Amino acid sequence: MVKILLALTLLAGAVQAQSVTGNAFGTYVNVAGIVARSPVATLPTTGGMATGQADTFGVPGSVDAQRLNAVTTGAVDNKKTGAQSTSEAEDVSTAGGAITADIVTAVVTSYFGQFTGGSDATGSGFTNLTVNGVSVTEDVAPNTRVDLPGVGYAILNEQIPTGNGVTSWGMTVNMIHVVLQNVLGLKTGEIIVGSASSSVTR
Repeated sequence: MVKILLALTLLAGAVQAQSVTGNAFGTYVNVAGIVARSPVATLPTTGGMATGQADTFGVPGSVDAQRLNAVTTGAVDNKKTGAQSTSEAEDVSTAGGAITADIVTAVVTSYFGQFTGGSDATGSGFTNLTVNGVSVTEDVAPNTRVDLPGVGYAILNEQIPTGNGVTSWGMTVNMIHVVLQNVLGLKTGEIIVGSASSSVTR
């Protein structure tokens, strides 16, 4: 009986130690002393759901977007714990029009079961993406760098894994990450469009 109670106590402690995180937003700008971000959805560590929406968001010369929606959900369970974050923005134009898209979608899912865990960005993508006036008709590979003459460069479908792969798994996806540079190549600011992150810890 004592062994059973001890096992149940340890199991309860393991469940309580589990946590999820989720975060999503449509746009972020840090340019020339202006720092602004569209509404953020932030998931409680115990799970649940959070949302953030805006009809429009813009910083002149940096980014314009319409119908921005951010959602993050998660659940903590002894058998399977998971979190998913999604960001979607429409009619996007950024970096002075160097990059445009009808729809920018970031999706990231993190999970673990009794034996394994992981994270992926399945569902992320662009609709009618153009870069430097050229239409991009193929799927954009993770962490694709493109130069933006007179602006800097951008990382498209940026995927940043987190966690140790043993007791924690996570990922951040930034569909458009513009790094602004001066003539010397020094960073002067950044713009992010379509950001989602999630993680799980046991």
